[in-house]
Amino acid sequence: MSWTGKNENLDNLTRRDELESMLQTAQATYRLKTYPKNAVVFWVNEPNEYHYYLDEGSLECFRLDATGRKKVIDRYVAGSFFGFHILRDDCMPMSTAQCLENCKIIAIPKDSFFKLLHTCPEFTDRTIRYLFGMLSMQTKEAINSSFYATGQRVAMLLVQLAHEQLTQDGSIEATDTHASFNKTDTRDIVLPYTNNEVANMLGISRNSVTTAMSRLQAQGALEKRRSSIHILDLHTLERIAAME
Repeated sequence: MSWTGKNENLDNLTRRDELESMLQTAQATYRLKTYPKNAVVFWVNEPNEYHYYLDEGSLECFRLDATGRKKVIDRYVAGSFFGFHILRDDCMPMSTAQCLENCKIIAIPKDSFFKLLHTCPEFTDRTIRYLFGMLSMQTKEAINSSFYATGQRVAMLLVQLAHEQLTQDGSIEATDTHASFNKTDTRDIVLPYTNNEVANMLGISRNSVTTAMSRLQAQGALEKRRSSIHILDLHTLERIAAME
């Protein structure tokens, strides 16, 4: 299971043969690279003149604050594009990209990236949709940070992760983002995340997440284990997440 962040456009993945066809049409060059687990593809604030396509594996883009606290910007699965710093004049990444497992990645030089943009409408469409999704995601995060307490933000994220898992399992349709389940639903929803990983997703402290998890467990919504979160009552979790 992989977290796709809150950019819904990441659900529209691109097959490698589709990308190769677009590259050929644009007469663009590229390099296929392999990276071991934990390898860094690019560093924050270090110029990098490549755009990337994840062919195999998974990775995350993140940023650390002055105290070393981590904020995961997004996680990517095979079929995803990342590295949109290429659109900046200085090609300066605003986050660090690190492999979560062994990865195969297609690196597209800056000149080839712009060839794709200018000659391949399908690639342009995918790029615009992704960037709009990223803008929407960041706007939603800013609103959530301003209007919702930490405990509710944790519940909101867990509901999202639960729905993502149910979508991957085929229990609900990908477009059914408002699906809800009653208290008698017994399906097993296990989220393979630690408190620290949840904290990284939200950009808050681990202690804040631990406190929120304890409250949700006391309310019967979930059971927290060492490296996973077991959703016991999705209906209750959704109710808490929806509270104004």
